[in-house]
Amino acid sequence: MRLSPAAPQRSRKPAPQATSAVDRVRCVLMREQRYLLAQHNSRRRENRSRWGLAGGRLRGRENPQECLRRELMEELGCRVPYLIELGDWQHRDETHRIFGCEIAQNIETFDTDELSAIAWFTHAEVVQLASAGRLRTGFELAAITTFERQRTSGLE
Repeated sequence: MRLSPAAPQRSRKPAPQATSAVDRVRCVLMREQRYLLAQHNSRRRENRSRWGLAGGRLRGRENPQECLRRELMEELGCRVPYLIELGDWQHRDETHRIFGCEIAQNIETFDTDELSAIAWFTHAEVVQLASAGRLRTGFELAAITTFERQRTSGLE
């Protein structure tokens, strides 16, 4: 694994919770009111410059949380203290289970075999990326907004 310094389709509605198996997992990572997005190395040329949430595909009998913890460690060298389940979203006939976590550590390196870039964005910047069609799956903004709502409702 080599580490480097950090440098749409519409799918906004969560999928029904219990209707299908989970194919992939993703994570809304927040630090200091900013959200980590990544550009994944992709065979699809149109996805190479689009930003998405970190995560990946489940292996064998792995449960979604185990898979996400493995993927975050592989891609970002990041251990998360907890995971809040945000829901399931559909993209390209696959179910993506999304989790969220607020972290203290700054992530500045990543696995270049998996990702081509990472960056931290404010919510307003993610809105701009969504408006410009620069998000990979189309549900990133909805997942980040869901995480913000759940996080702030827990603070009240």
